[in-house]
Amino acid sequence: MGRKRQKVVKIVRQRLPNQYLCPNCGMNTVTIILKQEEGVGRIICASCGLKDQFPIPENTQPVDAYCIFVDSYYGVEEPPVQ
Repeated sequence: MGRKRQKVVKIVRQRLPNQYLCPNCGMNTVTIILKQEEGVGRIICASCGLKDQFPIPENTQPVDAYCIFVDSYYGVEEPPVQ
């Protein structure tokens, strides 16, 4: 008699996307280019041609730069630091 076969559980690791949703045209075509040594982030939409360049803090990831871009696009201001 053999024993019962064990179920194999695969661990799915989610990765951050390379393309993001454009707030202007709604397409998933926004590319983020970070220049850490210059302290500049560039956002380019391949569909509608929306471009923006803004200063970024140190050790910023692309998803953080995308959040800064979307906040500036919609006109959301940061709350004052207390």
